[in-house]
Amino acid sequence: MKLFMRLLLLFILFGRFTFAQQPSTLTQQSQDPANAPSTSGYFQQGISTNIATMQLLGINPTDAQNAKKQIKTDGTGTPAGTTPASTQTTTGLSNQPQPTATPTVTPSSVQHVMPPASVTDTASGLISDTARLPTSDIFGMAFFRNKTITMFSKSTDAQAMGNYIIGLGDQISINVWGYSSFSGSYTVDEGGSIFPQGVGKIYVKGLTLDKAKQLIRSRFASYLDMKNSQIEVTIVYSRVITVNIVGEVFNPGSYSIPATNTVFNALLASNGPTDLGSLRKIYVKRQGQTVRTLDVYDFLLNPRANSDYFLQNNDYIFVPPVGKLISISGEVKRPFRYELIEGEDLSDLLNYAGGLTAKAYGASIQVRRYMGNQLKLIDVNLDSLTKSKGKYELLNGDEVFVSTVPSQLFQFVKISGAVMQPGQFNFTQGMRISDVLNKSHGLREDAITDRGYIIRKNDDLTSTYIPFNPSSVVSNSKSADNVTLKNLDEVYFFDRNTFNDSLNVNISGAVHLPGKYAYAKGMTLNDLILESGGVKAEAANAKIEISRYTAVENGAMVPAVVGSVIVGSDLSIDTAGRGYSLQPFDMVFVRSVATIDSQNIVMIKGEVLYPGQYSMTDKEEKLVDLIQRAGGLTQWASPNRATLIRVEDERGIVFMELDKAIHDPDSRYNFILRPGDVIEVPSSSDLVAISGQINYPFRDSSGVINAPYHAGKRAKFYIKKYGLGFNKEAKRSHTYVIQPGQTLQDPHRWTFIRIYPKVQSGAYVVVPLKPHDNTPKPPAAPVDINQIIESAMVKITGLLTLYVLVTRINF
Repeated sequence: MKLFMRLLLLFILFGRFTFAQQPSTLTQQSQDPANAPSTSGYFQQGISTNIATMQLLGINPTDAQNAKKQIKTDGTGTPAGTTPASTQTTTGLSNQPQPTATPTVTPSSVQHVMPPASVTDTASGLISDTARLPTSDIFGMAFFRNKTITMFSKSTDAQAMGNYIIGLGDQISINVWGYSSFSGSYTVDEGGSIFPQGVGKIYVKGLTLDKAKQLIRSRFASYLDMKNSQIEVTIVYSRVITVNIVGEVFNPGSYSIPATNTVFNALLASNGPTDLGSLRKIYVKRQGQTVRTLDVYDFLLNPRANSDYFLQNNDYIFVPPVGKLISISGEVKRPFRYELIEGEDLSDLLNYAGGLTAKAYGASIQVRRYMGNQLKLIDVNLDSLTKSKGKYELLNGDEVFVSTVPSQLFQFVKISGAVMQPGQFNFTQGMRISDVLNKSHGLREDAITDRGYIIRKNDDLTSTYIPFNPSSVVSNSKSADNVTLKNLDEVYFFDRNTFNDSLNVNISGAVHLPGKYAYAKGMTLNDLILESGGVKAEAANAKIEISRYTAVENGAMVPAVVGSVIVGSDLSIDTAGRGYSLQPFDMVFVRSVATIDSQNIVMIKGEVLYPGQYSMTDKEEKLVDLIQRAGGLTQWASPNRATLIRVEDERGIVFMELDKAIHDPDSRYNFILRPGDVIEVPSSSDLVAISGQINYPFRDSSGVINAPYHAGKRAKFYIKKYGLGFNKEAKRSHTYVIQPGQTLQDPHRWTFIRIYPKVQSGAYVVVPLKPHDNTPKPPAAPVDINQIIESAMVKITGLLTLYVLVTRINF
């Protein structure tokens, strides 16, 4: 009951908005077209009353919206029962001159009357999600699948074009400004007419919008000064029509859409043609007759073509199966598959593909054609075909390939060697050496000027060397040395470095940049040492040896030490040594002192008084010596769990017993240290770790549990007490204990008793997994029932025979 009262109050409120503006009062409004009122607009305003006002009245806005949908309309946006005058708004005719200070009102400022939601929403939601539509290599399909155009789902979404055909239910806005003013919006009635106030009936049904504009202007010219005024006629609301889309489309069916949609817009409602549908012959059928045939290619490639079309109610759009499909690839601008219609040939295909690229080889276009059960390759000379204005017909399924112009040069000469800009240059008849030399900007300074060669290719692919004198060519272009060149000739100029021996000296050993260096005349030992970055610290108190090839034995050069220089403790070399003269191919060796080694570093970590890195004092330094240098063990140290990791030779973990080494420094456990050794002395631990195949259920990802240490207890004690025993997968006999110091102990037997090792504090008990036999078993032999029965009968017969014999014998 409360809801009914609230809805009643809401309808009273609607009535106040609906009747607040009567047609008699509309003519008294401002003549500014931008302020032209609309009873339909007010009705819409009443329906969408401020939500806050509804809430003050205690009315749920959702209930109000439902009530709005229940109000019947006559299809023009006006409540049923209202007078026709309320559907056509106008500000009346006015021939009064407009003040010059008043700005001219533009058509875009005219208020458009919105149709009711029940009409505008008719076509909403027609277009389904096309994000998953398949891609296509057929030219033109992307036009629909990429939403290049839009289907207008509301009657107010699009501005009608000049060729739009007016029909019943269309709403036409007329605005006049300038010397005269007029503004009105009219719905085409069932008679196909509109009734502008003061002008009378104007029949517009079936006219295009352009022709309707001319008619309306001529009619208004009888009442207004149209010579000094401007008029705008637009469709502000288009009627809703039903269109049937059939054939090779993704979603065939009937669709209700605004009439402002053309054929191509409407096709989007069905998500466009499939790959089996034609893009060249799309038929529009009306009352059983084909009224228009549309070509998507014409629409896309010919902007002057009038290739789109507006629809009428109950029109059919039929997309037939695709016709002739030809693919083209290679050097064309748009490589796709194209649909060709009757009368189109290779030249049309190239046209659609955007023509050839700059690298296309028109002399040879290949066509792959399937004929019967064979694939044939056909060569087409496009250049000859174009000159003769001939045609080449293509068949369905043909594959056209346009190859690239060969990249090999055929008309050039080459110049190389000691010139400023070596390279290839265009060959022209009569070209001489001087011509190509000028193009390469002349000779370099190191060029040899008394000898050069022309390398000429012969017909049999051999080469001929033709000598010439470069200095003669440079000084006199008419000399005999300035030879006339032929196509593909190469002109070569030598440089002096080509004939110079590569002289060098070599230095190795304790220098910063050892290696081979170019020899220079007058080079000394000091020069070479400076070039190699100087001697290193380990060269102190060492010597430098110079070796040189001085003799030949058995046809081979034999080196000999020809000089020796002492390096001081401060890395200095005496004056005589620095000035020692070197010869080409000398080898200099800078010796190093063996006692210097930057890698003799060991590290100790954990429970020692001074952990860190230590430099070894000598090569015989031992483990206990390092412990003493580190201040000894702390009171928390656990020496029996200490570890040693040896980096040298990648040996890794070394088993050790530090407590025994400390107790007896002469024992085998007091190892000699090596560079890179890492000793870690952990803290004492009162825990024992257990892992593997035990029954304890609450373990983390590591699978390890820790239990308190019990002096003298064995591994089985910890497994039973804390691991809840062995599980079914445990290999008990292989249980082992990793004692402190990384030593491993496993069970042993005494008679039939398995004795598990004793566990020390900080040890690790591991129960391994029982191995499984994964070898495949041979398949069981098939059971022969007959053989089983036969064998049983033989045994039964034997038993019966024995029984008869026994019963008949008298003992």
